[in-house]
Amino acid sequence: MKNKSQFILTIWAALLSGQLFAQTPVSDSVAMGAGYGKAVYYNIRTGAEASSPIDQWHFSHTTVSRDNCIRVNHMGGVEVYAYPKGDNSQFSQFDTSGWASWKKFYNDINVHEKGALNQATNPGNMWDFSWGVYDPTTKEVAGDSLYLFVITHPGIGTGKSFVKFMPIKQNPNGDFIFRTAMMDGTSDKTDTMLQSSATGKSYKYYTLGVGDVFPEPSRDDWDLLFTRYYALTTPPGGGAPVMYPTMGVESKRGTRVSKITTYTWDVMAANPAQTLIGVKMTGTPTELSKDLTKIGGDWKSFDNTTGKWTIQTSWNYVVESTRTLGAIKDTAYYMLSFTGFTGASRGESQFRKLSLTPSASANLKNLKIEAKLFPNPVQSDLLLWIPQLNQEAQIQIMALNGQIILDQTAQFQTGSTLKLNIQELPAGQYLLNVISGSDKASLPFIKH
Repeated sequence: MKNKSQFILTIWAALLSGQLFAQTPVSDSVAMGAGYGKAVYYNIRTGAEASSPIDQWHFSHTTVSRDNCIRVNHMGGVEVYAYPKGDNSQFSQFDTSGWASWKKFYNDINVHEKGALNQATNPGNMWDFSWGVYDPTTKEVAGDSLYLFVITHPGIGTGKSFVKFMPIKQNPNGDFIFRTAMMDGTSDKTDTMLQSSATGKSYKYYTLGVGDVFPEPSRDDWDLLFTRYYALTTPPGGGAPVMYPTMGVESKRGTRVSKITTYTWDVMAANPAQTLIGVKMTGTPTELSKDLTKIGGDWKSFDNTTGKWTIQTSWNYVVESTRTLGAIKDTAYYMLSFTGFTGASRGESQFRKLSLTPSASANLKNLKIEAKLFPNPVQSDLLLWIPQLNQEAQIQIMALNGQIILDQTAQFQTGSTLKLNIQELPAGQYLLNVISGSDKASLPFIKH
């Protein structure tokens, strides 16, 4: 039997021959505007975009009930310092003398769950989450820390504003209670970010002096975020890396991405099924990862001598795109490679993308009833979801040469899912036909 490394090499070697299906690459671009003024949420399936001012919010709190992440918007002018002179019982006695030497925190750019206020956990206490401690009995996180927000933002006066920030509590339902005030005691306010205000999103957002804001679309409407963040960057003249604002691409929380630099676009595009096997292998350099900036911004670099941007056009990324279909996830895979970048003049990233999975949805012609298949590719159980069909329908599985391999009827009920066991079906590409009266939908799928 081959060992794991030999098996991996065999999978990727298989990319050198054969073709399962052909898709047409799509050229696209996302522009953040002059000076990178907008954060742009991008739907890799449809190309749809949603944008908001990049400096619209100051801090965000997770919507994941088992998490406690608090991230700040460095591009909104927010710097975060840990108050070293006492816990949150000292809010009224907050003293900023020597603040510039206090410990400064940044958001982690690789792990969604590690925001700027999650950087100083106590390794000896599994329930310590930096800004507060979790109580397994009450299921609350009680705040025990103070922070200084030093903010440069036109919405809060001129120059630098100093705001003391005290996390009070995260309730079991995800509501987050906090207190803020200016250093002179004015604008003292206790507020709550409601979990219910951000249903279907990854974070709740807040702007000091304004309140809740809503820059993020629904999770099912986007996959990638074109934005800016602080990252360790080596200065142009060399020297030690420093934190510097970088334009890059973040992935939606939970979205997995693979970075591939050893195989060309043409080889991968010609062999999508083998490509997907390769990126799903654990423990390999190409393994799909939830790394927030797996795409990031190092696919481009600026040459100070020529004044031009150099693009790593040979780097390819595989993005796993998920959508919620009731209690089931619909998953598709896309390959992406960058082709150009304009810099700060337009903030435009240019790229091409290609679907690595056949379309897994269709409409019954007359009734416009949507039908979906998942997972795709599939190994054993193929699920057919037709949410609006409430009658008997004919189900066929057909090979590409027209041979009908399965032909049966099934009774559908509104919102139900039909499971087909195709474990014995030979590996290859097939069509699943759904016939209901005079209506028909054909959905391609790949059997591993």
